[in-house]
Amino acid sequence: MSKAENGCKKAVITILGIQGGIVNKDGRAVIFDYSHKPSYRFENDPQSKREYFNTLELLIDTFGDKGYEIVPIYTKEAKLFNQEVLQKYGQSIAFDDRYLIEDEKNFDEIFSIYNVIIERYDKVIVDVSHGFRHLPLLMLVELMMQNFENPEKIEAILFAKQIVAHTKETKGEYEIIDLKDYVELSNIAFLLTTFDKNYTVASHITSKKYQSLIESMNSFSNDIMALSLNNLFTQSSRRLIKELGKIENVSIRKQAQALKKHIEETFDYKGKKRYQTYFDLAKNLFEKKYMFLSLSLLNESARLFVKSKFKERHPQIMQKVEKHFTYHGKEDLYKIGDFVKKLTWKNYSKDVEFLSKQEYKTLQKSIPESIKKLREFKGVPNLTKSKDILSHIAHTRNDLAHANSRGSFADIEKSIQTLLDEFEKIMKER
Repeated sequence: MSKAENGCKKAVITILGIQGGIVNKDGRAVIFDYSHKPSYRFENDPQSKREYFNTLELLIDTFGDKGYEIVPIYTKEAKLFNQEVLQKYGQSIAFDDRYLIEDEKNFDEIFSIYNVIIERYDKVIVDVSHGFRHLPLLMLVELMMQNFENPEKIEAILFAKQIVAHTKETKGEYEIIDLKDYVELSNIAFLLTTFDKNYTVASHITSKKYQSLIESMNSFSNDIMALSLNNLFTQSSRRLIKELGKIENVSIRKQAQALKKHIEETFDYKGKKRYQTYFDLAKNLFEKKYMFLSLSLLNESARLFVKSKFKERHPQIMQKVEKHFTYHGKEDLYKIGDFVKKLTWKNYSKDVEFLSKQEYKTLQKSIPESIKKLREFKGVPNLTKSKDILSHIAHTRNDLAHANSRGSFADIEKSIQTLLDEFEKIMKER
């Protein structure tokens, strides 16, 4: 097995075919005309143009002395034919019995051979120019799966693009192009079509052309999972929308535009109350089974909802609250929300002396009745004690955060669904 200087095992894998001759019934290879050879050149390298009988000869000449093992996948007839060709030109390669395709209709066997051979090497270049038509197609399917699992393994997928057809009368001309970019598109298409289902990216997927897109998706995902909401709404969502808007490739443009629309609609807080934005995202994450994230957002949404009601009724008092909890020019929404929550149960004390006792009581009296109302939800774990809705949300969130939740996942899901439904009713009240 060939090894590069750094110990990396590399191979050029090629699917052999029979071009320019036949194999008789008696098993003898017949080449029609050794001198009638097409020319090949590599993409973007006109100086590489040379004549070869087939791509096997080209691969040996190009990669044989560069640390790559030339590894054929073959049928019995293709082996006989190509051995005859190589012998004519004074070349030879090893034929591994494990890579003999005995039944061309046995797709399971063929995939098994592809898996075994690719697994043996750290880096591979694959030639799919020849072979029976379905064999290169099956190889491309295999490479799509391999490229998703380990994008760094597949270095190139070579294909002889016809420029001039090779016939008995005319010498053909072919350009060797790399299909790797097209296989990578399948990875990007997968990311684009599944991202709105879970907001996560397989961390091993890479792409030189779409690296900025992948990085922006990862940043967005990280902000969601960390509930870094300010960064999510003002930076990472904007960056992702911008990257999605850059995609012009017709193969993935539709998926990119669909995801772009979803991000714009879900993460655009302009024209909406912040509590509504948080609540909508809480429902979105609940549908994706992110229970703790959903409940945490509901907790913030509920506190901001009450703050919003206070501000509608007592703007001057709330200006004092906002000013007190502003640091370096930015409101600390968490501390404001915590202050609002404590209003439901805490009496006036020294830590709220930025308000007068009367102002504090004025806010307490302004808490919506639906928020102050004590309730319990019979048969729903974590919600069976009599509490106001803010306390129910906060306690359920804390139980989940500290692994104290009782019941199964279905029970927890039911609890959160109940809280979401009940709070949505409260927000719709006039």
